[in-house]
Amino acid sequence: MYMANPPSFNDSTRAGQCEFIDVEEDEVDTSNLQAHIVGPEATQSLLLDRHPWTPPEPPLDPEALLSDLTQLAPSVAKSVTIKNRDADELVLRLIYNTDVVQDESSYIAMSYCWKKVNREMSRKIVSPTGDLPFGWVRTVEQFPLPTSKAMFEAVLRERSSEQEGLWFDQACINQEDEEEKATTIGAIDSIYRNARTVVVALDDIAADEHEESFFRQYIEQYSSSDQPSNQQPSLGLKPPMVLRHRPMRTFIERILSSIWFERAWCAHEMRMGRNYVFIVPCVSDEDDEVFTFIRFAGSFFLHLLSLAGEAPHAFPGSQGQISSLHQLLARKIMIEEQFAIQARNSGVQLSPNLELPNQYIPSIAEIFRQKAGGNPRLPEYLRRLDANRDRVSIALSYAGLPLALRPASPLQRPNIEDECLRQLLLICLAARDAVALCTTGTPLQLHDGSISWICRPTSLDVLPSTQPLPRFSSKTSAISQASDGRAEYVQLDLVFLDLPHRTQPNPYFPIYVQRARLFIDLCIQHRIQSLTTWTSWQAPGHPRAPPMKNMFVQTLACAFQCGPGWFFDVSNRLLQPEQQLGIQAIEILLHPQLDIQNFIITPDGQRALSLLLAFLCTLITNGIPWASGASERTCGPMVVSLSHTSHTSRAIIFAPFEHSKTLLVAVPDAVKAPEYASLARGWILTPFREFTGSPSGTTVKWTLVGKSVVFGDKGFDGSLGGGQGGEGRGHMVFGPTGLRSPMSV
Repeated sequence: MYMANPPSFNDSTRAGQCEFIDVEEDEVDTSNLQAHIVGPEATQSLLLDRHPWTPPEPPLDPEALLSDLTQLAPSVAKSVTIKNRDADELVLRLIYNTDVVQDESSYIAMSYCWKKVNREMSRKIVSPTGDLPFGWVRTVEQFPLPTSKAMFEAVLRERSSEQEGLWFDQACINQEDEEEKATTIGAIDSIYRNARTVVVALDDIAADEHEESFFRQYIEQYSSSDQPSNQQPSLGLKPPMVLRHRPMRTFIERILSSIWFERAWCAHEMRMGRNYVFIVPCVSDEDDEVFTFIRFAGSFFLHLLSLAGEAPHAFPGSQGQISSLHQLLARKIMIEEQFAIQARNSGVQLSPNLELPNQYIPSIAEIFRQKAGGNPRLPEYLRRLDANRDRVSIALSYAGLPLALRPASPLQRPNIEDECLRQLLLICLAARDAVALCTTGTPLQLHDGSISWICRPTSLDVLPSTQPLPRFSSKTSAISQASDGRAEYVQLDLVFLDLPHRTQPNPYFPIYVQRARLFIDLCIQHRIQSLTTWTSWQAPGHPRAPPMKNMFVQTLACAFQCGPGWFFDVSNRLLQPEQQLGIQAIEILLHPQLDIQNFIITPDGQRALSLLLAFLCTLITNGIPWASGASERTCGPMVVSLSHTSHTSRAIIFAPFEHSKTLLVAVPDAVKAPEYASLARGWILTPFREFTGSPSGTTVKWTLVGKSVVFGDKGFDGSLGGGQGGEGRGHMVFGPTGLRSPMSV
């Protein structure tokens, strides 16, 4: 049984987007299926990208990237190869009926999670001698099923005909051939991107009888809706649909709880796919002869996510997951609609930036938060190392980097997690990605126990609303990396910032602190509401209250010192329009003659102070490098300025208290341009050893003890961008010392 015309995102009707299918146990017969190698020409045709969009920026030149990586980190360069180079060497296998001999013109790809602890391997079965005439022997390769038999039959039915192939990794990659595995893993993105449909087998969950009964009725209502295709039925009801009908809510919860959504490979396969079909089994008894499945298209899943988004409190802990899946599916549907328009009208101009932009560091951080299995045939420790290597392969592809891993070599560094992250971040640095210099996690601990200058990537390194940043200029002075035998360091040009509290202390700063404390005390007394960073510690006796109150006081005092112009520029850049304070309100709040006690009891005053607190919350939330272990108890705000300009602009950074007497602040020359203002580009440095001064032209060694966003106004950012790095010296920056701990695999 085949689906001759599978529903797609482009159907004008909703019929077929969700339906029930029954599989009789007697129908399940996979004995006539085999994995066949597709010929080179057919492989090229099948994997020819058919996407209608153009990338938002020119793709990286793989040759130049590999050359730059070789100069920056030769050992890392030896472990990778150019992805395009492997395309001709790819062995593409597809599963189809043994009596079909021609290569396919289309295929579907299955995405799944193994339920078995020990995976079975493909095996060859040779017919007994005498079964065939003339002494012939028939050899059939039987592959293991990654799902239940009934689920696999449901997946096979997604083929449009027996001429269409099926791809899934365990049967279509020779697991004994390391070269083939490395080549195919490097091409996974192309395999899933060019599949007609990605079939997601959610075999670890099952819809209960209440959910099955509800959706049998709801499908009819949904399919017959006369709303336009760009509108969602049942949306906007009071109360929301998911609160009216418990089975709908529990079914969405059940889907999101599938381990499939936790797997790094599965996340990558979903991002690469064009069309999706999800298959979920219904609860059945062991002695059932008929198995029922709910089959729904990506457009119906988007519908469910839209309904879930109306009641986020009904899905605690899943709001971020729902939002990201909704964004991905909505973009994919728009892309497929553009694809259909282009197929019908070749001259139609298409929207160029529908595809999700590649952001290297957030992609890497996301992949390393998810699970990877590794080779189950390896001992546990080696399996975990192999899983880390899988994450590297996924991250390279997921981020859109044109490199792939070579087969593992015994001469390479062990694949502990921090070594894998180091490898990826150095590749990003060779690609001139600015965020690679501004990651804010803990410093990486390498296989020899040394602490690197490179910090772990985190989801906080790039603001969610930030557009992809341009790569830093190729004209930037060379950045090099090496080791002194004890630890590795980076050598680069730095632009140092002034610390006015040391060179020219502001005599009014104690007054600013006193006034800021009055503001904060009154806001607490009058229970002024604002963002969570403010309200989370307001309960009486809260253990974080004293240090958080001091953090708000000190940050507001620094803002007072920077002045109204700084306040206006920075708040407009960081806050949403509805949270921004106008210049008039800012001047009132910062006026030294303001009677704050009377102002706070007025509606306008309470609103202005609520917005002021929101601004302080944003500074504190984005300024403190929380992912590194820093907190309100370990660091605080500091005003900095520029020495090479007459401009009086100031900026605020957050620096560790521990090094307040010896620290200096510098910005890598590569990321001094204003477009990188949202990144943690302020490097907090201390002298590597006791520093007594050195003549111009010599190399100076520093220890990197922290990073912070440099919150400057337009004048500061512009002047910083025009500053000269280096100052006649070479700067070698090492990671912090004294942080060694047991290494994590």
